[in-house]
Amino acid sequence: MQQVTSLQEIETVISQNGEMVIYKNDKNKVIVMSMEEYRNNILDNETEEKLLKSEDDIEKGRTRKATEVIKELRTKYGF
Repeated sequence: MQQVTSLQEIETVISQNGEMVIYKNDKNKVIVMSMEEYRNNILDNETEEKLLKSEDDIEKGRTRKATEVIKELRTKYGF
């Protein structure tokens, strides 16, 4: 990930690296990164969010035993 400060720097980064993603972060700064970095960043963020939600579900007792779920699926879908 590369922070840039001018349009000319953005153009230089794109010409050097090919396909890039340009976005504004939560600190109101423009960020330029490769598509690969962007995809990895998105995947990392989505994975972290899902893990945090899962941990919250466990802490609040919003879980079910796998055997119960499998039994329901077998009954419903004839597995």
